[in-house]
Formats: sequence, structure tokens, C-alpha cells
Amino acid sequence: MKDPFHFQWHITNLCNLRCEHCYQDDFSKKRDLDWSELKKISDNLLNTIKEWDQKACIHVTGGEPLLRPELFHLLDHLDQQSEVEELGIITNGLLMDRERMIKLSDFPKLKKIKISLDGADAETNDAIRSKGAFEKVMQNLSLIRREKRFEIILMFTVMKKNFRNLPFFFKLCQDNGIDGLIIERFIPLGKGRGITSEVLRKEEWNEMIGMLFHFFLTEGEQNSVLPYQAFQISFTGEEPELLGAPCVIGVDGLCIMPGGSVFPCRRLPISIGNLLETPLKEIWEKSEILEKLRRKESLKGKCGRCEMKECRGCRSLAFALTGDCLGEDPHCRYGDV
Repeated sequence: MKDPFHFQWHITNLCNLRCEHCYQDDFSKKRDLDWSELKKISDNLLNTIKEWDQKACIHVTGGEPLLRPELFHLLDHLDQQSEVEELGIITNGLLMDRERMIKLSDFPKLKKIKISLDGADAETNDAIRSKGAFEKVMQNLSLIRREKRFEIILMFTVMKKNFRNLPFFFKLCQDNGIDGLIIERFIPLGKGRGITSEVLRKEEWNEMIGMLFHFFLTEGEQNSVLPYQAFQISFTGEEPELLGAPCVIGVDGLCIMPGGSVFPCRRLPISIGNLLETPLKEIWEKSEILEKLRRKESLKGKCGRCEMKECRGCRSLAFALTGDCLGEDPHCRYGDV
């Protein structure tokens, strides 16, 4: 059996927050699909997964997925499909009350709850997400933790105003029984285009990686982590473990948008098809954009010349800052003098 194929399924743009770095610019439900359309997409992607002799790992998100009543119907349906190996929820954490926790606990394959938090204190987080968000999320984390049912993973988007808060965030995770942490870079899309100045400079991205090396007492050259476009930290062992997160674009993952459109990645907003109209297999195998993104020789600048064959740089950041998804990764310092 092959490794799981990863889907990030955005079932709505509707959200109860307006985070300043959000990659959305539409916060309505005008693209929301009804149950029959959601099931059509589910059948489409799972038919292809079955044909590929794979399993699917599906993380459902939004907007804020808990604002959609159809969420629980969808999770119930996906939980019963043999092609689905694991389910997860990506949420802002503000609506995780006792009633919703009981409902979510009914789905055996729903194993992970991922919650966005962008600071180790209210001052840092709430300046990005909204006043009162930090306190509410911390309360709800206690509720989830008491259930001892889900793996809790926090998601931290690094930008100029918060990346030096990371060491304190590591301690917050350890002190609060958090299972994992995902660190992603800020990509200026949607609402976030208004604060492009918050994108880390390459020197600051390198400084952040240095923080990771220091915290984990990791030995080795920082060039060794260049292929990783994000980082994941596990706190479940005796000691925290730092894991790289290679780019999934064109390899083993896709993003599904509220109206059924497919993006190579949520932070690479280029539609390569719609699952209401086209089989996933056809989109995956015949997309010209995906084919270019898979080939190192298609990349421009030093990314195309680089001898690190397993690294393609961050295509999303290149697109957001240069308008060209094949452009040189603005963060990469490899080969700089």
C-alpha cells in the first residue's frame, strides 16, 4: 500500500474572525455547496484513491468549518469510507464547546484537531487574530485535552511581528500538553496582501531556523533543512522532536476549495480543475501546471540551477511576491555569498 494522499478540504469561506494575515478575501458562504454536491466531490476523490490503491488523509477546514451544519454529515460519511485512513479538523478553536466535542468524538477516524494560534500570549496573538481570541482558545484547549480523545496540534504562522515569540510558544505547548506544532511561513494572499511588509526577510527566516536548532539542540548545517517549506514539532515523546515538512505540491496532496475548485496548495491559488466537473485522476495526471511544478528544470533563477534535487523552494511564496509560481524562492539563501 502506498503512502496516504493528503487533502485539505475547505468546505466554506465563512469565518467568525478576520485575521490580518488571512489568505482569504471572501468571508461569505456564497460558494458553499449543498450536501449532494459535497457527496459528489467525496465520491470523486475516493474513487480515484481506490483506483490508485491508496488511502486518503482528509483535513476539513474553512473559513471556520464548525460554522457549517453539514460538517458533521460530511464527517459521518467520510468516516465510513474504507478509502479514508484518517480525518482531521483545522479550526480557529473559538467554537469548540462541549456539545461539539461530543459530536466530533463519534467519528473514530477523526484523530487530529488542529488549532491556529499565532502567539504565546494574548498581546502577540490577539494583535494578529482578534481581541480575546487567545484566552478563549486556551480555555477550549483545556476542554479538548480533558477528553483525551484527540491529538491536539497548534498551527503557528511566522511573520515579522511574532516569529521571535516562538521560544515562548514552545514552552506554552509543553506546559499545556499539546501533542504537536506546525510552523508555516506567512504568504501574503487575500486579506494578507495588505501587510506584505510582514513577510520575513530571508535573514529572518534563517534566524527562525536557528531558533529551532537551538531549542532542539540540533547539530548540523542549516542548509540541511532547505527542502522543508514548513516545520512540524512533536511533543509526544520523552523529548520534543523536530520534523521537516516537505512541499506536497504535485507529489501527494491537493487543496479543495468551497466551490469544488482544486488548488495545488491553499497558498497557491491557481485553479487546476473542479471536482464537480472533472475526475480527480484526470486533474492530477493531466494538469499542465502540476507537471511544470513537478519538474525542477521548469523553475527559474537559482531554483532551477540548484543541485539540491529534492528541493523546489516555496512555490506559494514565489507566486505571492513575484506573480510567477515557477519563480525563484525569495526566502532561499542557498548559494548566497
